[in-house]
Amino acid sequence: MRATKLLAAAVLVLSGLAAASQASAQGFYIGGSVGQSDTDNSITSGLITSGTVDGTDTGFKLFGGYQFNQHFGLELAYVDLGKVSYSGSSGAAPVTGGKVETSGINFSAVGTLPLNPSFALFGKIGMFVWDAKASDVTGGAPFSATDDGTDVSYGIGASFNITKNISARAEWERFKLDSSDADLLSIGIVFRF
Repeated sequence: MRATKLLAAAVLVLSGLAAASQASAQGFYIGGSVGQSDTDNSITSGLITSGTVDGTDTGFKLFGGYQFNQHFGLELAYVDLGKVSYSGSSGAAPVTGGKVETSGINFSAVGTLPLNPSFALFGKIGMFVWDAKASDVTGGAPFSATDDGTDVSYGIGASFNITKNISARAEWERFKLDSSDADLLSIGIVFRF
């Protein structure tokens, strides 16, 4: 008899958790993430012909979205991929103090797979509207250039519900930048309304 009561209590608690999870699965959310960005060296193509490139930096994003149900949502994010540092030469001219800073707006469709009331996996695909600014000193003269574009983005991640309205998120995302790629591996926090 005691085991039956415990089982009945466990079923009630689990169904309450599932209902709370369902209730919080829909609606608006905002959040922020910070982590490591890694942009491949080809982004400096045309800026230097030989030299060194460091594409690793701190990146971050601020995002918001709407979760239509527990499996599908749309997200809008401002993404800052940090800077790529470079130096070397462009032909015979020395290049010093080079940097390329890239940021943009990302629109994504997000598919979510809840594994239990607290933990879910997600994947996303979208479009990244980006702007890159390069500056350096080439042969003793200041140089600057800009580039922009709209390219595909995609990623995967996991989220863990800390409370009904707050969750932690870890994710990897790739942003195409014409013929270059930039990755962002980040952790963040999400607030649901």
